[in-house]
Amino acid sequence: MSLRNPRLSSRPLRLTFLLLSVFSAAFSAAFSAGVSESAPASAPASAPAPSPSDEMIPDIPGIDYSVNITLPVVSGTSGDPVGPPICFEQGLSPHPVPIPCGENSSLTATSQVASLASARIASIGGSSRPLVAENSTPNLTPATELFDICTGGGSASVTLNPRRRNKWRGWGTSLCWLGNFVGGFPDTHFNPLMDLLFSPSGLNLNIIRYNIGGGNNATNSPRLQTGWGKWRGMPGFKATEQAGYNWSADDRQRKVLFAARARGADTFEAFANSPPWWMTVSGDVAGASKYGEGNLKVQYEEAYAEFLTDVVEKFAKDTSWGKGMVFDTLEPFNEALEGWWMKGGGQEGCNIGLQQMKRILLMVQAALERKQLKTGIVSVDSFVQTTPRQIGTLNPFLARYNVHGYMSLAKNGTSSVEWTTQKFHDMKRMAKGQEKEVWVSEWGPLLRGGEDMDVALFMARSIIAAINILEATGWVFWQAIDPVASWALIHIDWSKTPDESTVYTPPTVSKKFWILKHFTSLAPAGSKRLYVNKAKCSYGIAAFYTPKKRMISVFVVNQKATPRTVKIHIPWWFLRNVGGKSKVHSWRTSYADDFVKVNYRGGHMPISFAIPARSFASFALTHVRPLW
Repeated sequence: MSLRNPRLSSRPLRLTFLLLSVFSAAFSAAFSAGVSESAPASAPASAPAPSPSDEMIPDIPGIDYSVNITLPVVSGTSGDPVGPPICFEQGLSPHPVPIPCGENSSLTATSQVASLASARIASIGGSSRPLVAENSTPNLTPATELFDICTGGGSASVTLNPRRRNKWRGWGTSLCWLGNFVGGFPDTHFNPLMDLLFSPSGLNLNIIRYNIGGGNNATNSPRLQTGWGKWRGMPGFKATEQAGYNWSADDRQRKVLFAARARGADTFEAFANSPPWWMTVSGDVAGASKYGEGNLKVQYEEAYAEFLTDVVEKFAKDTSWGKGMVFDTLEPFNEALEGWWMKGGGQEGCNIGLQQMKRILLMVQAALERKQLKTGIVSVDSFVQTTPRQIGTLNPFLARYNVHGYMSLAKNGTSSVEWTTQKFHDMKRMAKGQEKEVWVSEWGPLLRGGEDMDVALFMARSIIAAINILEATGWVFWQAIDPVASWALIHIDWSKTPDESTVYTPPTVSKKFWILKHFTSLAPAGSKRLYVNKAKCSYGIAAFYTPKKRMISVFVVNQKATPRTVKIHIPWWFLRNVGGKSKVHSWRTSYADDFVKVNYRGGHMPISFAIPARSFASFALTHVRPLW
């Protein structure tokens, strides 16, 4: 008989409740028995805590674990335009082609939007051009007020929903410039850095994005020849149209690629920022002669498709050179719709319109099939704020959507939270309607200055928003090793190249590194994302279940200047075969602590713990198994 039957007698019903009560009491006792009641552990900031697998991050000679927290706020002028004034359509990122701004136009004129391109290139590329000040553009505002943990004073209470879940593909980094730089290090400096990024005792990054460089013309690309620019000017395998392939051109980046795989990385994507320079209209891999102009010659579209797939084929089929590396996916474009890539810039980039994209994708697909390669195609690696209506038409060609998760901007008085949330929802709905996954394939603190911990907490909120709102299934940091401290997980001065006979500035591990280690240690690839029941907690709390470890993990960010208490409710039916072994483990990163393990002092459900001011915390509930 069903419990919903009104004629059900009271005796079976009382028996049912009695059994539930016995189960609840048994679970509470078993859970409490496995929980440590000791005082909170203290640990020096330089001593990393063990991960759930009890592996330690080794003390590596030459690595400085101290963190510089006195970085100045990035500022500059609102001038430095890279093109004519363009309009900013309601709710959209800069249009790929400048649109005339008229008094009767439905678009809002924003003369400073062109400066965003300068900020983008300068911020990522570390060039000497001034950045746009965070308060200098009236219609674009930085995301300084993302949602707190949740509303409701000094505490938050949420319930996890295990019924709704999807598989997490992992965490990663693009190689590109860092590969070109670090790949030339001697092994004494190279191997410790690789261990920090890719080994289980380090960040354990499993997603690697390998850049197929376009090469550069010394005459047309002067900024890619000197200083930091020589590392951002990626070597090309084909120097001219008439030249054959030079497969030794990119040995440094390939060295990093293979080192990552040797340490456990298992998901690989090849991507291009620009076609080879000789295929471009301007003759420069940095961009077009005019703002918003396309820069790939139409007559080279098929040659570009052949070039990309030739590289992918060489890796897969040459077991000596490519070591049998099979790329899971190939991305032919990078921020091609934004329109801001210009000749003479400090990094590779190419403007390509949607119609040309469609033709190229069709050619790439045909080339992959002809060469019998199992690599899928992804796109379009544009800002998530770019309207899904533009890229949604590319659906038939793609295995997955890649978006860039820069979320420092808002639109015309709308809060950055509201605007970014809406764009995330739009992208999620489009992808779900087409039964495709979405990755944040690139993230960095665009237009975010300030001290190291501030940028790290901003990164944490960005990750959690991508998990909960965009429902991304993978997340990739742009450059894990970078010369700009605010953009780096590991900061290195790129003006000094180490070798056996010279002393160089030791790397600095940032707070972003330690916060990301929370995620990579407790929610590795193969975990299943759990839903948090309160929408207003979407920027502050995320949760996963990891089947291999039988572990629930929860991540909480507190960017406020006061401590907060968080209570996590987990439905009783989610937990099975606890067997008296369940235990809560907790870690914290703050100004003083770097992924330090702290003892949990609570009891049975709900799990309740305090988050210090301006800090990030995670906990893991082990030895649990859901009724799936």
